[in-house]
Amino acid sequence: MKFNLQKFSADVKAYRSNAKLSQSELAERLDLENHTLVSLFESGKRAPSKEVFANYCKLTGYSSDDYWEKADEMSFDYLMKRIKPSDKKALKSALEKIRMREYLFALFDREYNNMSPKN
Repeated sequence: MKFNLQKFSADVKAYRSNAKLSQSELAERLDLENHTLVSLFESGKRAPSKEVFANYCKLTGYSSDDYWEKADEMSFDYLMKRIKPSDKKALKSALEKIRMREYLFALFDREYNNMSPKN
């Protein structure tokens, strides 16, 4: 399943316009710190967090199911079969670097959280 950011963006803009709310007013109703996130939602540059999305659905009466669609049917395996062998090697190398980076960030987060003072 894939979140339909384009639909969300259009609906946020339409809801705010129909409700005659400013971005700041909508941000307040969604429990956001400022209107910048509303602007990013409306422009399609940012997807909402789980909590903000739940607040949005509750506020507007929209169903969360309306924003999810089936992802493309092309699987990773299907795509890999169509890549030239020379490109596969480069792709695998890039994916390995990404995995290593994610691993290092996870280690850093764990170490940082262990160093943080506990209340």
